[in-house]
Amino acid sequence: MTNRSFRPCLGLSDPLMNLGKCRENSLESHSGTAQNVAEARNETSGVQDKGRCIDPEYFALLERAITHRKDLTPAEVMELLTPPGPIEEIQLWQTAHQLRAATLGECVHLRAIIEFSNYCRQDCLYCGLRRSNSKVARYRMRPEEMVETTIKTHKLHSFGTYVLQSGEDPGYPLAELEHAVKQIKEATGAAVTLSTGEMTPEAYRALRAAGADRFLLKFETSDTELFQKLKPTTTLAHRLGCLASLRQLGYQIGSGIILGLTGQDLSIVAKDLLLCRDEGYEMVSIGPFIPHPDTPLGQYQMESGLSESLASNPAIDTNVRSTITTMAIARLLVPHAHMPATTALGVVGKHDESWKTITPFLRDARSLALAAGANVLMLDVTPARYKESYSIYPGKPQADGDIIGNSIEQAKEDIYALGMAVCPDRGDSPKPPWGRGNTHVKR
Repeated sequence: MTNRSFRPCLGLSDPLMNLGKCRENSLESHSGTAQNVAEARNETSGVQDKGRCIDPEYFALLERAITHRKDLTPAEVMELLTPPGPIEEIQLWQTAHQLRAATLGECVHLRAIIEFSNYCRQDCLYCGLRRSNSKVARYRMRPEEMVETTIKTHKLHSFGTYVLQSGEDPGYPLAELEHAVKQIKEATGAAVTLSTGEMTPEAYRALRAAGADRFLLKFETSDTELFQKLKPTTTLAHRLGCLASLRQLGYQIGSGIILGLTGQDLSIVAKDLLLCRDEGYEMVSIGPFIPHPDTPLGQYQMESGLSESLASNPAIDTNVRSTITTMAIARLLVPHAHMPATTALGVVGKHDESWKTITPFLRDARSLALAAGANVLMLDVTPARYKESYSIYPGKPQADGDIIGNSIEQAKEDIYALGMAVCPDRGDSPKPPWGRGNTHVKR
């Protein structure tokens, strides 16, 4: 459990310092970023709440989330998800950042992702890769292409982790994927994370033997009924069974949710977060739902044509601030997990301006996430000829060749602007058997 002496409202090294602090903890800015944030607070009506400190009940709940996180109830998590005002909202973000710094350090892990196949046997109602979407130009990268892409990318930046992601593609030969994993590890010395969906225990075992270190498999929603409606070609029980198999095989496991799915409400999100806590995942991802026009949910968003059963509960508002608030609570509940500032959040941030009332000087919403509990940035290095066809959701940035180099440099600039550094290592979990717990945090 996290040290009980840790309390919310500390924040001397917090990039959001002065935004949500209590009046009695008034401190002078000590860095350029903190100074900018303080000035932004004075200039921005969206954050001003003069004469009021943080709500004492919300503050007490934040403290309870840190000292007694294993005892939090769904009702308490729901209360955390709905801070009374911007001061409480920012205090939550500050607290999440401080906890991240205490458990994982101040640096940010850059990870490279290669989307090597967009074939998928599943028919999820929200995903652009669903098997029923005939508008997608399907592709599979050869293992040699994957290795070549990794080597070229590694010359631009020595990534500590390469993520190999695909749809659930039963047509991709397991032996070829094993070969790619082995060759990438041999060529780079980096960790390899797989994100290839539901597979057999035997396939997971073979890939682990080939050298795969981690596996990312979001459960996406912990509500059985909602899961079945949105993912009719599989079941929640089977997906959780896959996660259990991965655990038995010694993978570092990543999971998480899509925030804002139709039919999702706060009570479901609270239970989702508690599942992440109870399972103790090594990586937790909270990504906002972005409608894809060639899916049933995307068409519903545009035409309100979805069935009554799916439209009965209002969707969670998937703006930047609600996503970061949910991610910050995940940080309190799973303090040692690596958490990405997702690409989807960056896409949403281009259209949602509300977060800029708090931090108008930041270029990308993902930077705000890094100041509120996240510690990972994923950079897509898939060759350009394939990228347009890997359309899980619209609006994903394109990158190839020199543009990848530019995106790497931009990511570094964004990290440095927050007063943070790029982590030099693989970014394994700090938990045993992979790490050293909380001692000598240097990650």
